[in-house]
Amino acid sequence: MPVFADTEALYKVMDELWKRIIVDKDISQRLLTSKLVVRFVYRDPEGLVTIDGSDGQTIKVTLAQCDTRPIVEMRMKSDFAHSFWMGRENVPMALMQGKIVSAGPVQRALALLPAVRPAFSIYNKVIEDFERVA
Repeated sequence: MPVFADTEALYKVMDELWKRIIVDKDISQRLLTSKLVVRFVYRDPEGLVTIDGSDGQTIKVTLAQCDTRPIVEMRMKSDFAHSFWMGRENVPMALMQGKIVSAGPVQRALALLPAVRPAFSIYNKVIEDFERVA
């Protein structure tokens, strides 16, 4: 059984996660420094999440299709994304094993892994909050 019942559930969690990441100045500032635009393409259930920090000032998050062109694109199962945010996955290994398929200068995105590690605890809190509501 998938972690996310449907795309709406996936978007609900990702929206809340990124809202909390954006207000965490330590994490958001490190992401803004990269000036990257990263699109995550999820399947089972399907979803698109685009993170745009290209202006170096504001992180813009778009759920679903948008016209913003990504610099890096990462494709994966939604369950893998959940496992990643829980802190259980090794991204370089997942890339080698094909659990993540990337396009663009993925090494730039990999350089951000230390910046997003603190967001693992944020994600866990988001999941706990949503489980309490359910």
